[in-house]
Amino acid sequence: MFSQLRQIVEQFGEASTLSDAMNLLVEQTKSTMILDCCSIFVTNKETKKLSLMASEGLDNQVVGATHFNLDEGIVGLVYQKGEPINLANVSEHPQFKYLPSSNEEQFKSFLGVPIIHKREVLGVLVAQQRLPRLFNELEESFLVTLAVHLGSVLGGTLLDLPDEKAPKRHSLHLQGSPASSGISINKVHVLQAHLLLSDVGIELSDKPNSEMESFTNAVQACADEFSKVSITLKEQVSKDAFMLFDVYGHLLKDKALLSAIELQIREDKLTAKSAVKRVSERYIEQFESMSDPYLRERAVEIRDVGQRLLYHLSNRDDEKHDFPDEIILVAEEVTISMLAMIPPDKLKGIVSVRGGLSSHVAILSRALGIPAVLGVPLRLKNVAHKNIIINGYAGTIIIEPEASLIAEYQILLDEENEMKALVELEANQAAITKDGCEIEVLLNTGLNTTPDVFKEQNFSGIGLYRSELPFMLNSAFPTEQEQVSAYQHLLEEYKDLPVTMRTLDIGGDKQLSYFPITEENPFLGWRGIRLTLDHPEIFLIQIRAMLRANLNTQNLRIMLPMVGSVGEVEESKRLIVQAWQEICWEQHVTEEQFPLPDIGVMIEVPSAIFIIDQLAPLVDFLSIGTNDLTQYLLAVDRNNSRVADLFDSYHPAVLQAMRLILEQSKKNNIEVSICGELAGDPIGLLMLLGLGYRKLSMNAFNINKVKYLLNKVTIPELEACTQVALKGHDGNFIKQTFINYLDEKGLGGFVRAGKK
Repeated sequence: MFSQLRQIVEQFGEASTLSDAMNLLVEQTKSTMILDCCSIFVTNKETKKLSLMASEGLDNQVVGATHFNLDEGIVGLVYQKGEPINLANVSEHPQFKYLPSSNEEQFKSFLGVPIIHKREVLGVLVAQQRLPRLFNELEESFLVTLAVHLGSVLGGTLLDLPDEKAPKRHSLHLQGSPASSGISINKVHVLQAHLLLSDVGIELSDKPNSEMESFTNAVQACADEFSKVSITLKEQVSKDAFMLFDVYGHLLKDKALLSAIELQIREDKLTAKSAVKRVSERYIEQFESMSDPYLRERAVEIRDVGQRLLYHLSNRDDEKHDFPDEIILVAEEVTISMLAMIPPDKLKGIVSVRGGLSSHVAILSRALGIPAVLGVPLRLKNVAHKNIIINGYAGTIIIEPEASLIAEYQILLDEENEMKALVELEANQAAITKDGCEIEVLLNTGLNTTPDVFKEQNFSGIGLYRSELPFMLNSAFPTEQEQVSAYQHLLEEYKDLPVTMRTLDIGGDKQLSYFPITEENPFLGWRGIRLTLDHPEIFLIQIRAMLRANLNTQNLRIMLPMVGSVGEVEESKRLIVQAWQEICWEQHVTEEQFPLPDIGVMIEVPSAIFIIDQLAPLVDFLSIGTNDLTQYLLAVDRNNSRVADLFDSYHPAVLQAMRLILEQSKKNNIEVSICGELAGDPIGLLMLLGLGYRKLSMNAFNINKVKYLLNKVTIPELEACTQVALKGHDGNFIKQTFINYLDEKGLGGFVRAGKK
């Protein structure tokens, strides 16, 4: 029986529709377990009932027309208890309820198991036989295993279930992850790679020189292609987002990657396509195993570049797309090369079966203001050319919506456009609350940026520069001079503003391809300041480079990541002072002419919260990395799909920790700021202001929105909301407290579709 389990699961996954999949499952289960009847009941959240969705054994007329209350019958009892119920003669049970016109009276034995996904009972899977008997343990285990698989599918699908009182509907609602807010109503345009890495076999060639020439030409064709995309989008997105395209340029110049492919061609006598496949898949496997979202995204980049190389190696010239005026791009995995094919003015939405919220496509969609939903459980062949609605706020899509739904969402879309226009209209306003409280709004960046893009946004400086990214884009540790050039460009671009550079934050989950580290638990491992203090030669070169780059502008601030103890700060300061004195001597400047830059620490390890009294005399400022701090406080990896929903930025523990940090900072009279994602989130923003934070750093695409909100709220009102929120016992209560405030202000459109 269990030998057929895999086959049933695979066929279930390959069905073209969910209805077909459930019908197939009951049919195959009935046959495999030698049952007389197998049925699936699914929970209808709207009507609070269990609806019979598929059955092999009951009369067809009752399927889709049978509805139990959640506490009704033995099926309802399985739902209520959330555990299997095994009965030799179901009709003798006091809660048994007979289904009229179903021929159910012929079945005696009953085994029902709950279909559960993330603690929620989504339905009940039922097995029945005519002879009275108890199902054995193996049969129960088999049915439970099938229910687990069914739960994982139903967990990502919002079904339009039959309702005896409601008119029949045909639209299908699917749930994904909200990657970029917004509403879009348009036709689907499905894009798929012409040639996948998996499509290519390993073949030998007796003409290595010819294969090398083909490979070189393909690399150049790809480089030209991505260069054209860069030019097209340069004026439309921030430099920070725009520079994501440069990652592809770096990959196409990566000596390690290119040399590995060339080695396969020249020494292993592989064809160019086979060499690209073998090396790309090796790199992809390496990066996909990493927990850091940025590095996992490199696997997507390598796959994308590898498949574009295959396209050009195949001498394809058929890639001509006639795009309608407006489309929603749908793909198994949306990539930057796909975005390159579509004129930006025609791209109105993005839906991807795979992809995370840290992906480059997610970042670009937010920068471009395009609604995007990732991780949607759909089959591409079932949505091609169909009308869909994207709700980027809730992370849902609706396939083939009825006219009434389209009209409803069109109103929300019109309201959203009105709100966007209002935000842009006030983009030049100062970052000040309605009652006159000035807020310092700073910019988070990880790649070189240009002030021209942001000159009208009135931000107060760079609150976080992620210095590890230049290291990741190299095939070896960058030299001191290479680092000087990179840092100097940034410091000079913002010469009139403070620039806070975080020292190298790699290790464990943020590996460099040329400095691999293997650990069982990378988040609690050798990373950040721990690693660089163990390798002072790396730390000193970077500090020297930062200081040399700062000679003319003197606007540098140095920030230490992942600090968990006073000793780490003391040792770091000793090395920084050593490097500073060396630079003063080498450049023939006095310490008065070239003062030591301000030094700060990131509060992201929980232990740092409780030693602020000891840290304060050693540093000039503190900056809170809310992403990692929340992760460590709640012991939740937000990139792990099994527990990602437990990552709650509004958790009472997070709110209390933020309050404690601020209190300790004020007591020690030391500057404190926020540089995590919480600062750019509307609810997080209000929460932080209510606590008393006045210095916030965020990504570029949040700045105008944050300033607009600041202009509409008052500090006393937010302080009152925060006092209420501090009494909350869960994140939902805290979140709802600030949503209610936004609703009162007519600003609910910042957290949901529509204007209010």
